[in-house]
Amino acid sequence: MKKFIISGILALTCIAFSHNSLVWAEADELKTLTPEQMAEALRKLEEAQQKLKRVFKNVPKVDNAGSITGVVTCAKVRDNADAIVYVEKVGDGKYAPPTDHAVIDQLNLTYVPRVVAMQKGTTADFPNSDAVRHNVFSPPTAALQFNLGTYPTGVVKEVLFDVTGETPLLCNVHAEMAGYAVAFENPYFALTDKAGNYTIEGVPPGKYVVKTWHEKLKDVSSDVTVEAGKAATANFDLKRRR
Repeated sequence: MKKFIISGILALTCIAFSHNSLVWAEADELKTLTPEQMAEALRKLEEAQQKLKRVFKNVPKVDNAGSITGVVTCAKVRDNADAIVYVEKVGDGKYAPPTDHAVIDQLNLTYVPRVVAMQKGTTADFPNSDAVRHNVFSPPTAALQFNLGTYPTGVVKEVLFDVTGETPLLCNVHAEMAGYAVAFENPYFALTDKAGNYTIEGVPPGKYVVKTWHEKLKDVSSDVTVEAGKAATANFDLKRRR
């Protein structure tokens, strides 16, 4: 994997948070955070989550395309965010991946964003914007197994997600860190916001099986018919896995 110094938005993010990252990382490893420090850390993490993209795909232009929209309700979790709704199979499954790299940062001992949805063939950058070393790896059960080794702040490593499925993200240095990279065969998927809203754009007219993914909740599916130029509705209620 090649290494290079953060540039562009990553540099801005690192500059903006470098001081706070040092304070919070040291506090986490040396002492308990005060309530004020914890509140500030959570606020900064929320800002970082909003700045980085969570979805990476390359949707081809289709004449008379429709869309799929709806609301996902997630039971017994903090909010309805980070559920993924995707179309199981569309066409021949041969879609060019996006040229933009996904970015999964490491900030305040947290993966940011925590959940990233990407099309198969996407390259993901793993910068370390923390003031401590990290070691990104995936467990044996992951769709894509890798171990990036331990590396310091300011370094970025790359991973090509050339398979589909769920890849949990862990850290050999900090056991509390966890994230998810989920790759799909086609570009017809979307991540929910906190209210559970989602929209999948540019879907060719046809009949499809639409499914959900959530890190803690049971997957469900629904048959959906997309008509030319129209929005089909598919709502989902996700329950705890038994």
